[in-house]
This record gives sequence, structure tokens and C-alpha cells, in this order.
Amino acid sequence: MKLRNWSGLLLLGCIAFAMWTTIRLLNAPSAEEALQRSLAALKRPELDVLYALHRDACSIVRVSIWRWSAECTGVPQHFYREAIHCETPPRGSPAQCRPATASEDKDCRSFFWDIDLDGNPFDSISHRSGHYASIEAECNPKGTLVSEREEMARRGIRPVRVEISGGAMRMLDER
Repeated sequence: MKLRNWSGLLLLGCIAFAMWTTIRLLNAPSAEEALQRSLAALKRPELDVLYALHRDACSIVRVSIWRWSAECTGVPQHFYREAIHCETPPRGSPAQCRPATASEDKDCRSFFWDIDLDGNPFDSISHRSGHYASIEAECNPKGTLVSEREEMARRGIRPVRVEISGGAMRMLDER
């Protein structure tokens, strides 16, 4: 009698899991939707601008029924931002800032992250939610700096404003 009860509970559990899995998969976003949701959650404005201009610049691949893997390789971040370089002032003095030169601002990176069934990004190495992995990379521009800036202006997209100070970078405006 006891074995029959446990068998019934086990069967009921398997059916419930199968139904839950089916519902999750049916309600999952498309690959395109998952990529868009994850880009918004990453809070990397340069990637947002890149993706707005070139949808083919980032790729997404389904790696299991539960997740996708995404990457944007060789992103020329300096194309999509306007940087100023600030020197750390002596105590009590105002910071001395100037526009960053092309050599100071050149920054190309490749970004990698996984995406769950809800479109949430997570770092595939540390499995931290909302994170990504990135490495310095060769630039893989889709156009020239001038053509990208012209297209951004045509679409009403402003470059991301950043301040570089003592090797650290901070966003000056939120998107």
C-alpha cells in the first residue's frame, strides 16, 4: 500500500514538472526578444547604440532549452561615446578636464553573456545575474567613426557621455 502511494506521488510530480516545463517553454521570448531584453538589463549604453544601428553586430545562439548564449565581438565603444579626460586635482582645486584624444579613448571589447528563459542576462563564468564577461579585442567596426556618428545623428541618438579620471570611467548621463 505504501509503495503505491509513493508511486502515485512520484507520477504526479513528474506530470507537474512536465506541465511546468511546457508552459515555461511556450511563454519564453523569441531569440530576438531575449537579446533585446538582456541588452536593456546589461546597462551598457554603447551596446544599446551598436544594436540600434546594427542588429547583426550581436549574435545569439540557443545552447539548451533553458538558455541562450549571446556575444557582441570587437565593439568599437569609442565610436558610440564622447569621452572627457579629467586629471585628479590637488586638494581644493577644481578638476582639469579636456576632451579625450583618439588614442586615449580607443576601446574595443568583445562581450559575452548567457540569457535565461525570461531574457535576463547572466555571466556564464560566475553565473551572476545581470552581468557579462568582456575582454579587450580587435575592433570590428560596421562603419567608420564619421559614418557611425552621422547615422546616430540622423536617428537622434547622442553619443554616451563618459568621464575618464585616474583610469576609472563613469557615465555622465543615464539612458
